[in-house]
Amino acid sequence: MAIEKATGIVIRLQDYSETSQIATFVTDCFGRVSAIAKGAKRAKSSTGGSLDMLTMNEIVFTPSPSGGLATLREARTVEQFPSLRTSTARYYAGLYVAELAFTFTEGSEATDDYFELVLSTLRALGAHGAAVENILAFYQGRLLAVSGLAPNLQTCARCGSRPDSAAAARISLEDGGILCRRCAGGVPVTRGCLAAVKRVFESTVTSVQRLRLQKSIQRDLAGILGAFIVRNARRVPRLARYVTPDLDYQLRKWLPPAQAAN
Repeated sequence: MAIEKATGIVIRLQDYSETSQIATFVTDCFGRVSAIAKGAKRAKSSTGGSLDMLTMNEIVFTPSPSGGLATLREARTVEQFPSLRTSTARYYAGLYVAELAFTFTEGSEATDDYFELVLSTLRALGAHGAAVENILAFYQGRLLAVSGLAPNLQTCARCGSRPDSAAAARISLEDGGILCRRCAGGVPVTRGCLAAVKRVFESTVTSVQRLRLQKSIQRDLAGILGAFIVRNARRVPRLARYVTPDLDYQLRKWLPPAQAAN
C-alpha cells in the first residue's frame, strides 16, 4: 500500500473516538486530505500528540484504496501561526479561512494553489499590524479566482459588451459580474465600491493591506464578496457572521431570501 508525504495545514478537526481524531489538511501536492489520526489524543503517539487547528505539519499518510479516509501515520508541526491566537478577531479570521478552504476544495484537483493561498493568508493575518478586513477580502477574492468562480468585472457578464464607465455600476450575482446599461437587473453599487472590488482582485496579500477605504465602501466590499462566497458555497459559512460587518443586511441586499437564510 502506497505511503505518501506532504505538507498540510489543518483546516478541520473532528473527534473520532476517545483517543483518535479525523484531521483534514489542505496540502501542497494532494489537494484536500482527510485522515484518521489513530491515538492522536494520547500523550505519546506517532502523530506527535493531539493535532491543532491552523497549524502546518509535515505528514505521512496512507491513502484509502476506495477514496475514503486516509490513515495518518506521522505528523510533525512545522509552523503554528501563534499570533493568530493573540486576538479574537485574528483567530476567527483564521478559522473562517479554514472553513472556506474546506468548502471550496471539495472535489478539487491536487493543486498547490489552495495551499499557497491559505498559507500566505494565515501568515499575513498573523503579522504585526495586519489589516484583517482587507486580508479577508483578498482571500475571498483569490479563493473564488482559484476555484474558477471569480466575477467578471471587465465586460458585461450577460452580453459581453464593455459597460460605459460613466454609467451607474450594477453587479449581478446570478450572471456572475457587472452588467451594462442595456441589461436589466443586478444591484447598484457606487463607483468607489466597484473600484475597490477590482483593486482587491488585482492585489497581492501584501499590497491589499495598503488599501484605505471608507467604512461604507469597506462594508459593501465585504458584502459583495461574502455574497459571491455564499452563492457558490450554497450556504452561509458558519464563521461568516464573526468576520463580516452587517452580514445579514448585506446578504438580504444581494441574495434571494432562501439563500440569505441558509
